[in-house]
Amino acid sequence: MRSYLSTTIILYLFLLLGCDNTNKRQLELALQTAGNNRQQLEKVIQHYKGDKQKEEAARFLIQNMLGKYYLEGDKIDKFHQFIDSAYQIEQEEYDQQTINNTYRANNKYQHNYAKQQADLQRINANFLITQIDAAFQVWQKPWNKHLSFDEFCEWILPYRVGNELPEIWREEYYNAFSGLLTDSILTARNACISINNELIKLPIHVFTDFPKPADIKPSSLIHIKFGLCGDYTNLAIYAMRSVGIPVTTGSIPHWGHSNNSHAFNLLYGEDGNYYDFAGGEHHPGDHLKRFDGIPKVYQKTFSVQQNSLVMTNTSKEELPAFFKNPFMKDITEHFPAIHPQTVSVPLTIKNTHNKYAYLCVFDPQGWFPVDWGKISDKKVTFNHIGSDIIYQVNSYKDNSMQPLSSPFIVDSTGKVTLFECRREKEDLYLERKYREPKHLEAIPPAFVGGKFQGSDYADFRIAEDLYTFTEAPSFKYTAIDVNPKKSYKYYRYQSSPNLRGNMAELEFYDTNSQEILKGEIIGTDNTSIYNPHATKYNVFDGDPLTFFHTRDSMSWAGLALSKPAHINKIRYIIRNDDNGIRKNNTYELFYIDESGAWASAGKQTAEQDELLIYKQIPQGTLYWLRNYTRGKEERIFTYENGKQVWW
Repeated sequence: MRSYLSTTIILYLFLLLGCDNTNKRQLELALQTAGNNRQQLEKVIQHYKGDKQKEEAARFLIQNMLGKYYLEGDKIDKFHQFIDSAYQIEQEEYDQQTINNTYRANNKYQHNYAKQQADLQRINANFLITQIDAAFQVWQKPWNKHLSFDEFCEWILPYRVGNELPEIWREEYYNAFSGLLTDSILTARNACISINNELIKLPIHVFTDFPKPADIKPSSLIHIKFGLCGDYTNLAIYAMRSVGIPVTTGSIPHWGHSNNSHAFNLLYGEDGNYYDFAGGEHHPGDHLKRFDGIPKVYQKTFSVQQNSLVMTNTSKEELPAFFKNPFMKDITEHFPAIHPQTVSVPLTIKNTHNKYAYLCVFDPQGWFPVDWGKISDKKVTFNHIGSDIIYQVNSYKDNSMQPLSSPFIVDSTGKVTLFECRREKEDLYLERKYREPKHLEAIPPAFVGGKFQGSDYADFRIAEDLYTFTEAPSFKYTAIDVNPKKSYKYYRYQSSPNLRGNMAELEFYDTNSQEILKGEIIGTDNTSIYNPHATKYNVFDGDPLTFFHTRDSMSWAGLALSKPAHINKIRYIIRNDDNGIRKNNTYELFYIDESGAWASAGKQTAEQDELLIYKQIPQGTLYWLRNYTRGKEERIFTYENGKQVWW
């Protein structure tokens, strides 16, 4: 889920500040925006008269409260009630499907409007004074002595990390984590590892689609049992800042090889470098190296970034939502492992009167901007962009992206390769709409040793092996010919000693009628706590996305027929992501044409599983296959040597 700051206050800020972007002017604007709450904010500044640093800290917080808000309403109240209740449950594993369904079913307010409450107009003096005093109490520790006052204000002082309800959280977190830091800890990294080791003991259950309307408040998050990546990121920030460790949020606005964004933690070290980590999971420097396809890395800041696009846009040019946010800082150059490159791209597609152009990566919802640059002499330069990713340069007009270049890729040496639509055509043989699932890559090899069997006995105490897996199967529907010695009443798949089920669909074909046999579903019942809905019934439900998964290896699923039958074919598909071609599903192929826009090659209804053929399609360009029947995962690909190559 992506959420963007409402731009009303930020644009108002820009107009009032004009060219004089001084802290004094920004503070005055904040106080004006506070309205009836101005007296509370001025009370904080007055409270610290005579203490120069704390007074400046108060000014820093107040002047940068512009644009910060939290949400209120029945929808939010019910969400927090549900989270607090769910986090009280103690169990070995948490069932995402049941939790999500329970929340949706019981929150009748989930579609209600949630009201934004501006921090400037609601936060009182006592709240800010308590936060400031607690932050100063943990400054000048061995692990944060390297921070300047300005760095302290950015990395330790902030009272919030997202749009959570404002709470006095530092004391509770300090009491929970300060005892972990000993006198022998002298560096930010070692202090961070000490706290993170404790967070690692917490359950890490990242839910992929939890319907979260707002950030979880700190008093709830300390009891976390499950959440999104951003929730674990926020938890680590509260824990670290409560004891004075300089940690904030890092973000990848959009992956270059998949369709999501990503939040993680950043530690600011003594050497002035940023160290990426995942709170409760990976230590500093160990997180981002797991990923490829990183186009840009940003630091989430509390302070307004004066050089951000929204703050430097002196024209009336419309900006994409992502770049209306002044609270982010481009730090990609600090991550050499992603081989950041600087490229100048000629704008060859069409003329534009725009001042800015945007570096975009693909998303099924439209090209997503991850960087911006000024147009000069019909070209634009982008600094420090991730390599081996397909980009396109676009302008922004009428609330949409307009292509200015052909798609291109830049490699780790800085070489740029364009993908241009050619007149030559070829037939495309398509097997998928998305790359093969990396998160399931360990499953096919573990199938070796699994088998299909027939038996006269329901417990298969005596059975004939009809087929044994001697090599890893694919993620496709696969048919195999078999020739049992006789007719059997019971047929099954049994997993190998290295696997706990993981069959998605199974069909046994009658030799005489060539129809799929039906019968009572039998097999292993002790489902896995990690997939409690993955029962033996899923193997025969006709849905290739469902599967069975048990607690034990050599588990099995099969059929008890009403009478013995002879089979000559077995058709199956192992646990998969259901992104292959599916019979009777409706597809549409798109390609980037000479104008840089997506052009349709037409719709088709697949006549068979795992293969879709498009005749005489332009070569050399970029392609995108959509499925209008089911699923939402789709990615761009090129077509090379008769194969889809995914990006």
